[in-house]
Amino acid sequence: MQYTALKSIIASQKSPATPQNPSESFFIKTKRVAPYIEPGFSKAEFPNEKPSILLVSAVGASGKTTTAHALSFDIRLPILDLAKHKAVGDNTLTGILTTAYSSDKVGTVLEGLHKGTHGIIIDGIDEGRSKTTEQGFEAFLDDLIQRSQGSPSTAIVVFGRSQVILSTWFYLEERSAQVGMVELDPFNLKQAKAYIDSCMTEASIDQQETYEQARDGVLAKLNRAFSPVTSNDKKDKDMFLSFIGYPPVLEAIATLLREESNYHRIQQTLSAGIEGQLETGLLIRISDYLLDRDRQEKALPNFIEEIADDAGGSLGQTLRGSLYNREEQCARVLSRALNRPFPLQIIEDNALNERYENAVGGWFQDHPFLNDKCLRNVVFAAFAVTRCTLSDVREYRDLAHDYAVAYRPTYHLLYILAQLSEGFEVEVEVRSFNMLIQSCSEFLGINADISIDIAGNSWEEESYSEQDTDAELTIAIEFPEKNQERIFVFKGTVRTEIIPLGPYLINTRVMLPCDVDLSGAPAVEAIGDCSISARSVHMDTPALIQRDISRPKQEGSQGNAGLFISTRKAEGHAEAVRFGAGEIEIQCVEHALYYPLAKYVRKVAAPLGDSMLQEKYRRLRRIFSEFASHKRGGLAKYRVKIEHERVLRNQLGRRILAALIKEGILRKEPKFYYIEPDQCDATLGISWHQLRQYESSSKLEKFLKGV
Repeated sequence: MQYTALKSIIASQKSPATPQNPSESFFIKTKRVAPYIEPGFSKAEFPNEKPSILLVSAVGASGKTTTAHALSFDIRLPILDLAKHKAVGDNTLTGILTTAYSSDKVGTVLEGLHKGTHGIIIDGIDEGRSKTTEQGFEAFLDDLIQRSQGSPSTAIVVFGRSQVILSTWFYLEERSAQVGMVELDPFNLKQAKAYIDSCMTEASIDQQETYEQARDGVLAKLNRAFSPVTSNDKKDKDMFLSFIGYPPVLEAIATLLREESNYHRIQQTLSAGIEGQLETGLLIRISDYLLDRDRQEKALPNFIEEIADDAGGSLGQTLRGSLYNREEQCARVLSRALNRPFPLQIIEDNALNERYENAVGGWFQDHPFLNDKCLRNVVFAAFAVTRCTLSDVREYRDLAHDYAVAYRPTYHLLYILAQLSEGFEVEVEVRSFNMLIQSCSEFLGINADISIDIAGNSWEEESYSEQDTDAELTIAIEFPEKNQERIFVFKGTVRTEIIPLGPYLINTRVMLPCDVDLSGAPAVEAIGDCSISARSVHMDTPALIQRDISRPKQEGSQGNAGLFISTRKAEGHAEAVRFGAGEIEIQCVEHALYYPLAKYVRKVAAPLGDSMLQEKYRRLRRIFSEFASHKRGGLAKYRVKIEHERVLRNQLGRRILAALIKEGILRKEPKFYYIEPDQCDATLGISWHQLRQYESSSKLEKFLKGV
């Protein structure tokens, strides 16, 4: 579907009224978005040609607001910008209309929404949801349903990120609203060139040919990853998202071309990368190029050389080579975006350091990664966060963590961090695992299957001490329609800090020996089959929501849904607990939970008295706790995960695993172990879920004694 077709659907039967009292958050766009490169759209769920409510879904920073503004100007419909509006709730839309229109006009507007002669464009639905409670957001959606009910044409258009639009679609569908959903497509190659050109200052005639060669050369490298291929090589098919076609990537290319007038040098530099490297590698080289250029052509000749000369000797040589390096620049842009002073004294000598800081501060606001006090786009933000996350400097790692908390990361972070850490013995702090989990939440809206696993030692192990211990984050993303899968693996070290999780958990399994903080506003959402096993779990959220990963156009659900928590101590609160599917169970030795969480608590104690039996039971339970619902049915786990030392630990664990296989309780295949439920019940006299609940049986004791 082209932009003109979408515009035609929305504009049908419209004769909208202009607000008499517009505001910052409710207005009609009075100037054409210029230039505007019209994108395409795909119908995700479109039961009729003119739905009363139309949802427009896209990943973060992909041009949603620009498209909303273009529609507002072209059709003369007002925009309600929820990013700028106060928290929404019951009768929000009605209240806005009565304020924006005079008393003699508001009735006509309300009637026009029912008849389809008037319309509203709502932008930033995800920001609107984040400002209010779940009840308030649902009340706002109820208002949209009521105001558009019976409209023969599209009365309300809603723009937002994929995962929020998807949950909004389900809510509207359940209430029988006439709703349709389209996805904003990435630009094709022709559109991509036009977008880059629109970001450029007018090139001289003499440079036009070399500019176009440089532009086309960069795009060709990026586009190669998306060309049709027949090879079975996994890297050839590693497409996932059409990375090239979204504004942040194209803005990164435009920034490179705009900053560098020597276009031939760009081609030479970017061609120096590894042949066959995917689009992420090229974006990394673009970002590094901009950082190196800023240092070599601006900072070094303008003030670093002079400071180094005055320092003299070996110190001068050190400063000449180290000042304003890539990591430092990334840390500085994050500091500016967080509105914080730079956290580190770079030069030990106070006078030299003050001189250096004054020099940097004088022109740093023009850094190519920045647009005033904000990161220019999410690609540069992801790159800066990655560089600082992998830094040896604690203050830089803190900046990366805090930025990812303040600004929700996009999928670019997952790709860039995976690329920069690949092939190196680089660890990621375990507290940074959460930002990677959140960064892949956007895949929910594009029919991807996600499973996430944080594997560490169990808090139940008596041998566990407060010393550092390793943990591993595995994120598996599969696109069934494209028959593609990619697995991201990150290693880290658990120290004594509290590990944050939330607000999204998607088919997430967590086992850690330390403390976990599960928090988020306006809600923590456990989507699919989720479990947390940790020494203590602290919950702090207005609402805890459990739901399945059902998809439009698909019947049923993807496996089981539920949130299972196993901990020594559970504490904290949630003002509300809501179920879309599944159940919530909190197993603990002790708790300090408030209502309503307290009613989901089940206190547990070790079921076996004999110390050797306890150790065998612990090993058996640890093996079984690794299993989770598999998307193809049943309970499964990768063999390498079950056979890992942190699970089996010793010869006893290996003997128990062998006995489970021998008795047919576990079935071993080349990649997976599967639990055979009937054989488990017959031999152990207990189910997998009962074992997770610390239950036992005489058959189970007999089995363990025989090992």
